[in-house]
Amino acid sequence: MNTFEQPELKLNSPSDRLFAGSRYPKPFAFNEEVAQVFDDMAHRSIPLYYDVTRATGDWIAHFYQAGTSIVDIGCSTGTTTHWIGQSVDTPAHFLAIDNSAAMIEKAREKLAEFPARHTLSLVCENVMHTRFPSASAVVINYTLQFLPVSDRRVLLERIYKALVPGGILLISEKLRSPSPLLQELTTSLYERFKLEQGYSKTEIERKKEALDQVLVPFTEDEHRSHLREIGFEQVESLMKWNNFITLLALKGQSRC
Repeated sequence: MNTFEQPELKLNSPSDRLFAGSRYPKPFAFNEEVAQVFDDMAHRSIPLYYDVTRATGDWIAHFYQAGTSIVDIGCSTGTTTHWIGQSVDTPAHFLAIDNSAAMIEKAREKLAEFPARHTLSLVCENVMHTRFPSASAVVINYTLQFLPVSDRRVLLERIYKALVPGGILLISEKLRSPSPLLQELTTSLYERFKLEQGYSKTEIERKKEALDQVLVPFTEDEHRSHLREIGFEQVESLMKWNNFITLLALKGQSRC
């Protein structure tokens, strides 16, 4: 019997115990404390984190068009950029953006041995100020939810304009349910998930308090409506776990 061994993500932070003590980031911010433990935090706090990252690499490898760029918005410590770099065989230019200097520094370490066939630009700045290159793939995983609501549509419109015809946008987000009853249940299931990952009830409550009014999620319908209204021809759900979703938005061949 053959055993298939899945490759591992490049996660190399110490265990996340940030909210175990009485002093913790409040409100939540992507500062040096968070950057130090972020890989473990993401892996243990985001359902299907491995699967979403792997799927991101698979879909971009399929849709990438030679001569265009691949953009990772909110790249954090560079895990997704690193994975995509391993997945795309054709030489590509990568632009990885994050507004946290601590995250960019971690990404710089992780991406030091990025495949030589690619070129890579790591940029520390507010994405609302970024000039996007012509791209066939843009990733914005677990990032839109942290931006001011007023900036989100503007950013998506700019991404759409930067994408070449046939290009894709991949968005992963935490969702809010329009139903109070369903929202209560999904919250309960998500908290159980984190308990199963080794977080204590105290850590879960403290992080929830720190994220209040910092992470502001949309509903799934809001995401789909915004993408359709901007002009994306197809919007498909690639993966969903209760209140987390990954959407693929395709720019039509006739769009410019």
